[in-house]
Amino acid sequence: MKNITALIKLTTAIVLLMSIAFISSAQTKTTKPKENEKPLQQVTAFTGQVSGWVNNDDFVYNGFYLQTASTKFLVNFPTHMGNELTTAIKTGNTILVNGVEKTSPQGEKEIKLVSITANGTTINETPPVKPATPSAAEFINGSGKISELQKDKQGKIKGYILDNKTILRIPANVAQQLNKKAIEGVAISYSGAKQMLHTGEVAVASYTIIHCKTITINGKEYLTK
Repeated sequence: MKNITALIKLTTAIVLLMSIAFISSAQTKTTKPKENEKPLQQVTAFTGQVSGWVNNDDFVYNGFYLQTASTKFLVNFPTHMGNELTTAIKTGNTILVNGVEKTSPQGEKEIKLVSITANGTTINETPPVKPATPSAAEFINGSGKISELQKDKQGKIKGYILDNKTILRIPANVAQQLNKKAIEGVAISYSGAKQMLHTGEVAVASYTIIHCKTITINGKEYLTK
């Protein structure tokens, strides 16, 4: 009799545990995982003077400095808005910027642009318009001498600036392997696709940017991608 009672208790416990496991599994399957929720960002109005323009590593305008009464901010904008903004505002103009205040990894105060009001006109941050027919890439072969190693904010080489106003773009892992061969003053030949300015972009200086397929140094050719 005792054995039967013990068996009943054991069976009951097993059934209970299986039920709990089943319910837990069902809840896991029916509960949808939460999406990565972005924190709510407050838009603030900043009034100040435009104190200078900023460009990216391709020498295309992508920001300007705004000097308020107490702080100097870097206002970032997408490159396709360069023509519109450089036409509408000039260095020294007092403008109103609506945006989200941020701090860069380097500790610089920045504003993520929402809109700008200057001379009674408001310009909103907008996405780029895709061209109806994408332009075909132009393939170029050329040569020159390395005048400067172009580095990113982390100090990694991302390209070579040549003496003929050409910038060669290569992957970081390739640059690392060539760090003792591709140095300033060395002659280099290359082949690759020319980067075109997109609609609305404005270049600070007229550089030809090549996304390299091959480069040749000291008579040896290397595939870069």
